[in-house]
Amino acid sequence: MDGLITSPPYVGLIDYHEQHAYAYHLLGLEDRRHREIGAASAGSGKKAESAYKADIAEVFRKALSAIRSGGRLIVIAADNANLYGDIAAMAGVVGEATVMRHVNRRTGRCSGEFYESVFIWRKS
Repeated sequence: MDGLITSPPYVGLIDYHEQHAYAYHLLGLEDRRHREIGAASAGSGKKAESAYKADIAEVFRKALSAIRSGGRLIVIAADNANLYGDIAAMAGVVGEATVMRHVNRRTGRCSGEFYESVFIWRKS
């Protein structure tokens, strides 16, 4: 592959298994929430952040094994805790650019500006 674009889960924000429990039940899928990365139930403290960084970096390293040398990994994340510098180093990528993307809050539930970071990384 030449590259990959992803928006991984955020640390301590959403329990995806709980959010989609109906689908697991409907499809008869095994509940593996204990393997979920960044689950809200694990919290968002320093211990949760440390586990998140290690787990996401491992996922990125595995994905990078399928990307050609010089290919790109583009990650879209609201990095409010400034975790992605460490994650990039742990994954072994070279940062090329970070673009701030404005997020339009269409629901009207939240006020104020919101931005996500688009990290453009290169496989060395």
